[in-house]
Amino acid sequence: MRIKLTQFKSQPQIRRRAVRLALALVLGLSIYSNTMAAAPVTQASVPLAALQSFVAVYERIRLQHVEAKTDEELLQLALEGLILKLDPFSSYLDADDMIRLQQDTRGEYSGIGVELVPEGNYIRIITPIDSSPAYRAGIQPGDWITHVQGTAVKGLDVHAINQLMSGEVGTEVALIILRNGEELKFALTREIITTKSVRSELMADNVAYLRISHFQDHTGQDLVEQMERLKLAGADRWLLDLRNNPGGTLAAAAEVADAFLTEGIIVTTKARQRHGNMRFDASSTDPSEGWPLAILINNGSASASEIVAGAIKDHQRGQLVGNTSFGKGSVQSIIALPEGAGVKLTTAYYYTPDGHNIHLKGIEPHLKIDNTSIEDDLQLTSALDLVNFLDAKK
Repeated sequence: MRIKLTQFKSQPQIRRRAVRLALALVLGLSIYSNTMAAAPVTQASVPLAALQSFVAVYERIRLQHVEAKTDEELLQLALEGLILKLDPFSSYLDADDMIRLQQDTRGEYSGIGVELVPEGNYIRIITPIDSSPAYRAGIQPGDWITHVQGTAVKGLDVHAINQLMSGEVGTEVALIILRNGEELKFALTREIITTKSVRSELMADNVAYLRISHFQDHTGQDLVEQMERLKLAGADRWLLDLRNNPGGTLAAAAEVADAFLTEGIIVTTKARQRHGNMRFDASSTDPSEGWPLAILINNGSASASEIVAGAIKDHQRGQLVGNTSFGKGSVQSIIALPEGAGVKLTTAYYYTPDGHNIHLKGIEPHLKIDNTSIEDDLQLTSALDLVNFLDAKK
């Protein structure tokens, strides 16, 4: 095969087009900068050499790529590529993705029920959502997705993967998963995933078991309501299960931690721009009554789960049991774009009350316990023993 090398010709028409495109980009940057005027940031001059290179490549693709693309399509691809290279958690969201994000925050969407993160050439499953098709099929935290609907995922971001896996209720999605070197095939039927984020039960010895699967808008309120119900049923200790909880909204995490704390910092965020710095403090009310507390975490506990675990650990309010958490210590903001699209952009890191940034590190439990089998939940058993000891000690 021969590769033909040609020199880019500076034809007047192309030059005029390049100038118009460059001008549009510069004006776009200027307009965006004006919208951020509330945050004083020194604006560097536009790097003209880099901009000229971009325009030259853009024109070459527009004129010579084997498949013709419109300006709108090319600019869309440029936008997606820009965000793709930032970090694993930033992504472009089209109008459908924005709707799905809102549904997820509310707790209902169509899919198979998995939380994902791109790592290397594949997509890692953070956790299957409780009672979802993925959960029932036996998909596990730490599994690697290599193909979706027969398409290799190498080089794709979470946005592209979600597009492949999205579809109407009742339709099927095929996955190829790599687990401990073994290739596994799954055929899952999409359904409405209702992520009721809190469930609870009164266990033996008056232990109030609280399971949070995801942090949604009403998680904090739902948790307190179930705590009140369990107190009336005779509970006098708390066991909070955050295993395989991929996270959710920052405010919900602060509300959950506040249900067990009565003072001090819960979490702070630090961003490049001052208005992105936030601080959440505990209120004096105490739905937990100060009763002994144990929290279950594992490597599927991420983001908002780690905010709660970190706050409880730093304030020495309870004991953590299980495995080291996932280590997602960043905050994503949703930026709305025209025509219903948007960008999920990493804009800050969060810090535990003692000032720890756990990004890519995770939170270490006080008592490290591995679950060796699905049938025998050693982590739960150990947490129950520990919370009973804490009660006796108190």
